[in-house]
Amino acid sequence: MSRSRFRLTLVAAIAALGVAATGCKKEEPKAPPEPPKTEEPKPAEPAADAAPAEAPAAASPTGDASPTAAPGAASPTAAPDAASVLLPGVNFMFVLADSPDAMALQKKNCDDEAKGDADKAKACMDKVATQGAKEGIRLEKEGDQWVFVSFGKKDDGTEELFIKGPVAKVDGPANVFKFKGSGPASGKQAVEMGLDKFDQAKADAMVMAIEVVDANTVAMPAPPPKGRLVYKKAQ
Repeated sequence: MSRSRFRLTLVAAIAALGVAATGCKKEEPKAPPEPPKTEEPKPAEPAADAAPAEAPAAASPTGDASPTAAPGAASPTAAPDAASVLLPGVNFMFVLADSPDAMALQKKNCDDEAKGDADKAKACMDKVATQGAKEGIRLEKEGDQWVFVSFGKKDDGTEELFIKGPVAKVDGPANVFKFKGSGPASGKQAVEMGLDKFDQAKADAMVMAIEVVDANTVAMPAPPPKGRLVYKKAQ
């Protein structure tokens, strides 16, 4: 849908340009009859028009100051480099409330199960959020080798590995850690996904990324319908 709307926007823009162009062509023939009218004593009027034009010019310094201030104001909110946030061994835990697509998916599932029972639907969502908060990601380093880890916390506090495997960094923006598998992975989900048997072609086609949003927040894009998954640094 977004692509179709974008295309329609382009068509509308092109159509608008076409109208503007034809408009200009229609104004050109009207220009010749105007010279005789310019002989009338109305040269003073353009000067009067020029005077108001000077007023905006006087206001322009303040207008120019605000755009230059905007970049300066935006710089403090710029995302930090991935290297300063994604330190080896630091856990980031999933936050359902900050992951709108995943939230919508789970809400639909809970609503379907509740069948109109609001209390049951709320209890279901609370359970999902609590469970989600026990799932996280981190990067580890074994010598010079980066390792990606996806895990969950059991009720007794012990950790259950979902995916753990060596990865190779891929060039990307400073605030993004892009990577792809570089060897067989272990863990429950790794086996289910077939990542326990390394395939270079599949690894090259499955480049992943951890985006640093701020000093305590990262995000990972996931295939639809989960969308962008947001994680917060464990305290």
